[in-house]
Amino acid sequence: MKQTRNNPTPSRVAMLLAAGFTTVTVSAQTTPAREPDATTNLSQLVVTADNSQLRYRELSSSAALFADTPLLETPFSVSVFNQQLIEDQRAFSLKEVLENEPSVAVQMPGGFYGTQNLSLRGFTVDNFNGYRVDGLPMIQTVSPYLDDKSRVEVLKGPAALRYGFMPPGGAINLVRKRPTEELSTSLQFDVNTFGRMYSQLDVSDTVANGQFGYRLVLAGDEFDSFYDNAGGDRQMGSLFTQWKPTETVTIWSSLSTQDLTRNGYYGPMISANGLVLDTGVKTNIMQDWARNEQESYDVAIGADIDFNEDWKLRASVNYQESDRESRLSYPYSVQDDGTYTEGALLTNGPFEWDSWGAHVHLQGTFNTGSLQHDIVIGSQYRSYDSYGERSFPDVGPNDAYRPVPLPIPAPGPWRAIDFEYEELGFFVTDTIKFTEQWSAMLGARYGRYENTYPSDPASNDTVSDWSPTAALMYAPVEQVHAYLTYTKGLQDGGFAGRTAANAFAPLGVQESEQVELGVKTDWCDGRFSGELAVFQIEQDLAMIDPVSNIAALSGLQRHRGVELALRGRITDEWQAGVATMLLDAEQVDTGSVLTSGRTPQYVPEYQVNLWSVLDIPQVPGLALTAGVRFVDGQYLDQQEQFKTGSYSVVDVGARYKFRAADTDWTLRVNVQNLLDERYYESGEFYPGDAGYLAYGSPIGANFSVKVDF
Repeated sequence: MKQTRNNPTPSRVAMLLAAGFTTVTVSAQTTPAREPDATTNLSQLVVTADNSQLRYRELSSSAALFADTPLLETPFSVSVFNQQLIEDQRAFSLKEVLENEPSVAVQMPGGFYGTQNLSLRGFTVDNFNGYRVDGLPMIQTVSPYLDDKSRVEVLKGPAALRYGFMPPGGAINLVRKRPTEELSTSLQFDVNTFGRMYSQLDVSDTVANGQFGYRLVLAGDEFDSFYDNAGGDRQMGSLFTQWKPTETVTIWSSLSTQDLTRNGYYGPMISANGLVLDTGVKTNIMQDWARNEQESYDVAIGADIDFNEDWKLRASVNYQESDRESRLSYPYSVQDDGTYTEGALLTNGPFEWDSWGAHVHLQGTFNTGSLQHDIVIGSQYRSYDSYGERSFPDVGPNDAYRPVPLPIPAPGPWRAIDFEYEELGFFVTDTIKFTEQWSAMLGARYGRYENTYPSDPASNDTVSDWSPTAALMYAPVEQVHAYLTYTKGLQDGGFAGRTAANAFAPLGVQESEQVELGVKTDWCDGRFSGELAVFQIEQDLAMIDPVSNIAALSGLQRHRGVELALRGRITDEWQAGVATMLLDAEQVDTGSVLTSGRTPQYVPEYQVNLWSVLDIPQVPGLALTAGVRFVDGQYLDQQEQFKTGSYSVVDVGARYKFRAADTDWTLRVNVQNLLDERYYESGEFYPGDAGYLAYGSPIGANFSVKVDF
């Protein structure tokens, strides 16, 4: 049975808010704007501001290329969300930040392991290879934290040249906060209407005549949710240090840790026939004892050496240790009348992941005749291993409409997972400037990975391959840059499914290709900017032959899309913008009428974000924000049997900055889902068995106080 919700028509109120004074919530590459620079005593307030800049916009990034490059001149689509946007939006999770990027979609409910799967341009961001911190690998098997991060960078499209083997949608890079030049102490306090309480201490300084800097961040959470019994608590701490023994050498280090406990949660069930058993927005179908306990530890060290103005060396290494202990429940064999069998996932102690990463590159500039070359040459290494034991005992029969608390079952046989991965890559890029208008970028990477299964040597797999990249760039006039880029992506193709004749056999390298045509521009001295990109990505698709029942990379998944972002300071007080992605995704040459020509799962056809910020000149330091997200529904299976509905969400807020008693104060209030839209954010569906849905958050408000000394 195919179940499709009716698409809600965007309300007139939503459209008026979007067009009138929309939000701080989106589009990444919107620029820093006027920040009130106030001088005040207790009886008088004076605020001045710089009206020339766009709020939240960053001008350069190293997310796409190895050297820090102006975004206007980067021949890839890159979005950057900086610390000011994260603070103004009061985003506590990576998902909340990336709701600003229409090329990112939520995949599956995030309440099972307490981590949220995301996609870029319709392709899943791999939790083992798709995330980075300062360019070094990060495993997203436990919740990433933003407390000590200054920005989030999104590279869209195959990122094999920059990061190695990974899915073709792109990569997400988190950038740590760096030391400030002068002593800075910041206290942050938050509370929301769902019962969350948050506090943060951020202390930073540079001493010893600029030779030593540090940044210490401590944060704590006691949080709850609109879901029943879905609360938890969290503590984190990080220390970043920076030492400059000479003017040309910088040595930095980072140490961070997080401890998080949270109850598991699933929303309403879907029956085996595709019927939604909607028992309410607060529904948490997991048992009260269901929870995840997570611990993570990360240490990194790096050196930046500037030999002269033209040649630089960058080197860094990191180690990450993550543990996750789980006691979770889930339904299966769900019937239309609400009856089902409840199963459990139990771990025998924590699952453990250990990850190493290293990066070194040399970058420089030289001329050959009339040609100017910016060259980068280097190498990357990464490895991780995973070990843990799981058991899947039954909890017992239950009923969605009359749920019964059931005790934790005794574990059944333990199933061990023991997995090791090692990857080594070598890369070179050359950006060649022919004239003031024309330039090109050529790059190549050779990569090799090895999968090792100590308990199952027959599944071991070693693969090596090349991934080339080429771009042609044209700047017809100043502040207008067009590009045509070809990239080849590579990733581990995984293993044949358990139902295939070659069950668990490695499938080898899964290749992808992207062609992207884009243009980026600034005008009116930076008051307005925009980006347009048209792309096609094709990736090998693993399919099971209907005759031989053998799984292989024999199909194709093709995504064609358009991305557009426009933003500007329309008046000295009012900024506004729009960001959108339209995506046509299709499975082709699958060999099966059930899947060929179908839309892949978890791929919305469109997302649109409208935003604006309005400064109130009559009340210096006061700004109003608002925004609307329009998101298409997504199929939860590969045969188009179940689709969630499209939805629109309106957010509004206000920020007031002032100075009193030699202290800078910032008060914020943010209201999410102002119109209390009821919608399903994502879900899972397994035809003939069961499914689970994730409600989007209902109306809620967050109140924040920040004090800067």
